[in-house]
Amino acid sequence: MNTELVANCWPVIDSTSGLIQRVLARAYLVAGGDEVISSTLLSLAPQDYLLATAFRIPTRFTLQTPFGTLEGCVSVEQYQRYEFQIIEPVLQQLETQFAKFQGINMEAPNPMAVARIPRFTEDPYIITTFLLESPDGRLAPQLPK
Repeated sequence: MNTELVANCWPVIDSTSGLIQRVLARAYLVAGGDEVISSTLLSLAPQDYLLATAFRIPTRFTLQTPFGTLEGCVSVEQYQRYEFQIIEPVLQQLETQFAKFQGINMEAPNPMAVARIPRFTEDPYIITTFLLESPDGRLAPQLPK
């Protein structure tokens, strides 16, 4: 069965400003086709952010405001437009959190040992769920309507 490293990402929107300064993210090694991967990630999306790692928006992303330039900050629209450029370093970090996958390939003509570190594909499978952060720090998933 095919296994793929996939990611769940939760950009955190400040409820006061509407801006994003960090993304929570988590990677999973999921076995199966697109339908299995999709249903697995969608079932985890609403609550799994509680266990995710926080990553800052890269400082090369900036916003011009009446008070000056904000580095490492994007609007929701910018996030949607530049999502892969924003999360590419996040995906690289997530890959380092996986230990070497070891086992025996029983599908080969002769069973053989397997040892590999999971990596994201060139076009990784990603589920994005925006979180709205209230002034008191509570996070609420913003699921599509």
